[in-house]
Amino acid sequence: MPILLITGPANAGKARAVFDELRRHHSRGRRPLLVVPTRADSERYSEELVSGGLAGEVRAVRFDGLIAEIVRRAGPVPRPLGALARERLLATLSGRASRGMTCALGAFVSELQVQRVSPVRLREALREWVAVDPAARTRARRLGTIYEEYERALSALDCSDPEQRATAALDVLRREPARWGEMPVLFYGFDDFTPLQLDAVETLGVIAGADVTVSLTFERGREAFAGRARTFQTLRPLASEHRELAPRAEYYERCSRRALHHLERQLFESSAPAPVDAQGAVRLLEGGGERAELELVAEEILALLARGVPAREIAVAHRAPATITELLEEVFAARGIPYTLHRRVRFADTALGGALLGALHSACEPEAELEQLLRWLRVSPQESTLRVADELEARARRAGVTTVADGRALWAAARWSGEPLQVLARLRDGAAAGVEVLVERTAEELERLVAGSQLKDASPREARALEAGRKALGELHELVCAPAARAIPGLLPDPAALIAILRGLELVVESPLASLGAPLVGSGEGVAVLDPLALRARRVRALFLCGLQEGVFPAPARAEPLLSEDERRRLVESSGLLALAGGAGADTLATERYLFYAAVSRPEELLALSWHVADDDGLPRSRSLFVDDVCDLFTCDLHGARGRRALGEVGEGGIGSVGPASRIAPLREERVLAQLGEQRMWSASALEAWAGCPVRWFVERFLAAQDLEPEPEPLARGALAHAALRDVLDGLRAETGSARLRPAILARARELLRAALTEREGEHPLSIVPERVPGVRRRLEADLERYLEHAATRDSPLEPTQLELSFGFADDPDGLPPLELGDGIRVRGRIDRVDIDPGGAGAVVYDYKGAHAPDGARWMRERSFQVPLYMRALESATGAHVAGGFYQPLSGRDLRARGALELDAGIELDCVRGDTYERAELLGLVREGVDAAREAAQQARAGELEARPTTCGFGESGCMYPEICRCES
Repeated sequence: MPILLITGPANAGKARAVFDELRRHHSRGRRPLLVVPTRADSERYSEELVSGGLAGEVRAVRFDGLIAEIVRRAGPVPRPLGALARERLLATLSGRASRGMTCALGAFVSELQVQRVSPVRLREALREWVAVDPAARTRARRLGTIYEEYERALSALDCSDPEQRATAALDVLRREPARWGEMPVLFYGFDDFTPLQLDAVETLGVIAGADVTVSLTFERGREAFAGRARTFQTLRPLASEHRELAPRAEYYERCSRRALHHLERQLFESSAPAPVDAQGAVRLLEGGGERAELELVAEEILALLARGVPAREIAVAHRAPATITELLEEVFAARGIPYTLHRRVRFADTALGGALLGALHSACEPEAELEQLLRWLRVSPQESTLRVADELEARARRAGVTTVADGRALWAAARWSGEPLQVLARLRDGAAAGVEVLVERTAEELERLVAGSQLKDASPREARALEAGRKALGELHELVCAPAARAIPGLLPDPAALIAILRGLELVVESPLASLGAPLVGSGEGVAVLDPLALRARRVRALFLCGLQEGVFPAPARAEPLLSEDERRRLVESSGLLALAGGAGADTLATERYLFYAAVSRPEELLALSWHVADDDGLPRSRSLFVDDVCDLFTCDLHGARGRRALGEVGEGGIGSVGPASRIAPLREERVLAQLGEQRMWSASALEAWAGCPVRWFVERFLAAQDLEPEPEPLARGALAHAALRDVLDGLRAETGSARLRPAILARARELLRAALTEREGEHPLSIVPERVPGVRRRLEADLERYLEHAATRDSPLEPTQLELSFGFADDPDGLPPLELGDGIRVRGRIDRVDIDPGGAGAVVYDYKGAHAPDGARWMRERSFQVPLYMRALESATGAHVAGGFYQPLSGRDLRARGALELDAGIELDCVRGDTYERAELLGLVREGVDAAREAAQQARAGELEARPTTCGFGESGCMYPEICRCES
């Protein structure tokens, strides 16, 4: 029986013993197989084999790789049933059970397959169980039926599931041991073995006579190893030689050797010798909350990196790492700590997966959300389609369109390229032709999205998504094309089921070494973030074991979703069916103790244990009693010397502190400055925006990202008001020869207003929410009627002559030339109304406003340049005598126009006291406005960007873009 069993504690040097065996086999001309627990282990030990000169002669694989080699040597076996197809089959047989229940059924079936339990044997065992437990009759009948139908379906499909393939191949080797040959197999890094792994060890070592070496972390008589005693007792009778290794204190760095070796030897022992001093090798970290805990850990890691400890020699372990992934990534990236972690990501959350699902939704579900269509369009290989996607979203949001069907209608109405719609039509036709065609065309669309698009050379995350998508669609294609599949009701997925299958697909990706703007600290590989099980086959220099909370580590016993522990026990007692005894009687606490021991024994220099005392809501959380077990081993007050951070406390590297905050600086990019220097034409509103806040101008006017949201209701209301008033005054002029508002024609003006609002509302929708439109429209109509009444009662002597008079617009043949401010600066704009005195006294310009209308004295204080610029533009272009300018409010309690009027012009207007000026004073106001506008343009052309938070928002509302203002430009 050539099985060598090597046991010993974690620091016994088992890796050295296993590699000695590897070299011994290699020296005899053999090519051994090294089997390790995880993918990361296989990659790491493959590198070590290269450095040791054994590359090509020795392979490092996971257990799946060993099974693949066994299957290859055993000869032909039925084709494999993929994991996705198996899940689909079990879901169908169980009547569309939840995914959690389907996974539980998969584990139940796997257990039966490994133990070679036939449907007949299971039915007999279940019958014996029901005899002693009648309450389980329905459950037992259902389980027996599902397993029987599952075996029948596999036979009909002429395929086997992974456990069937493995056990069938192992059975071939049992009958024909010579098929294996002389390849030695060495298991390293395992602290436990599944029934299938034990079967492989026994078949290869006992039956096939291969040299098998099994390394197991185990030491007889130690409390920490109680959770692995069953595995040892199973392996010991199979071994021809049992080599017990003694602990080695040399495993640890000299400065930490005494403390860490003492911890490894005495953890959980009831008769421990006298405590020793930790000497800094063991540290405790206590955070007020989960973020505070991880921030403490991050700062300790930064200190290690600063000392020159390579990032690859540091590990962060957590019993449930998926629960802290996002927070840890944020904390580490903000501090520039390089890290690597494997996380499960939904296929639908990748760019490629989301696009493929978007295509299926858009083709097969017309009432799906428009976002599905947009996700697909934005991953299109055609650049023209990418550009159009933004325009489609903008139009859809402004129109309140939310479904794919309406989005496609917008696309067709805009007469954009019809190719994307043809792709969707091909998918839709595939769905109508049958699931086989739909799966084929979905696979074609997957490849089309990748070929020639921005995903062709994308991140590893997208590469994994492509791999997972290809594999899933390949499995489904084999399943749906199998003739027997049609005989299984509900097995073939319809379009909705296909979407659900792909949406539930998950992939494992490795987070890149990245930061949120902070430079990466240290060199080499990143800090490994993993669960304690992944530490079994590796050593680290420093380990941070996080999340040591009661209820997390040790983890509580997990209830079996299919059969409870009591039901399993009764089934075993009644039927003797040992296949189902795997979970019965398991000591959860003993298992967790071993896992904690395995973790704390891995670091060679520093062990840091961390926890938090409250959750994010401030509710108290208890630390794990494992921490107290560690503290009891040392004489120093570890708990009293713990590092602490209060809940919500922000230290260096906290949120938003990637670098020191600084005021925004002037623009320095030469291309940007050149573009600004070449700008000659400015709008009056843009100059006002610069004067208010250059940063806001830069974001809104220069960067000018297209707003995807519908026009805000106040802006839509203003646009409709301007258009409606112009129609009213034009209508009055056409009917009466004058656009002046007088009491005699007020009723007619109201009629024209209602007609204009109705006609123009389609051009200026007031809201995308249908329920709001009537109320908003009625308020606007009431405000404008009040204004018409106000204007009619004032009975102005001036005649509205020009409505929306433009200047500086080359495409308006009736417009005026631009206003020249000197130094090549020109201004353009649109004057809402120009009123002329019939007696020749002069002209007055009006600019419509909402409710706020500054008088002339406040023009400069409030940076209101438009009216003075309009006055100068009209005077410069026409030579007319401009006697005044006003801002006219269209809502609010006070509808009186505010501005400035020349006192001696001979124009009698009902002005507010203080709005009349001597000619020289009026010209001075206009000149100040023009000079201020010129200065704003000169500053903008020079890139003199600065933050003006007190005048940035409307009124005194503060900074509009605080995140940008705090960053360097």
